[in-house]
Amino acid sequence: MYRILLADDEGIMLESLKKIIETEYGNECEIHCAKSGRVVVEMAQAYPPDICFMDIQMPGISGIQAIREIQKFNSSAVFVIITAYDKFNYAKEAVNLGVQEFLTKPVNKKVILETCAKMMTKVDQIRQKRSDDLLIREKLDISIIFFCRMILLLIRIIIHSFLISVRNTVI
Repeated sequence: MYRILLADDEGIMLESLKKIIETEYGNECEIHCAKSGRVVVEMAQAYPPDICFMDIQMPGISGIQAIREIQKFNSSAVFVIITAYDKFNYAKEAVNLGVQEFLTKPVNKKVILETCAKMMTKVDQIRQKRSDDLLIREKLDISIIFFCRMILLLIRIIIHSFLISVRNTVI
């Protein structure tokens, strides 16, 4: 299951994106929509997204500002910018924020689905890495516990040997 957050102030764009993704992926995705930067940040807190398609120009908080805010509490979300503005400054800022794709409107169905598939693969890689990291930590914790127990056993053996040698010298 992938949580997808769509953010655009144009209702027709939101509905189009949602319909395209739902038609292709059905129950594989939980999709939420927002029409402003503030709402998208609030939704991202309530329903942490795996993938976020974000327009840059929205009322209130811009898409770039919203990405910054979301990254403060959700570092694993992947972002795709969809905008009518093909300006270098936006692209540069998006790259600095780690945005995965920068798409200019109008975007066709094929590009949306290809981008969605790429982002899902990226999410799967992030999830796998997190799982692998947890497994390594778990094994490390088990190794440390084993090592500590071995040290305690060795200390007991040394103390026991010392006590026996002291007892034998006293007798």
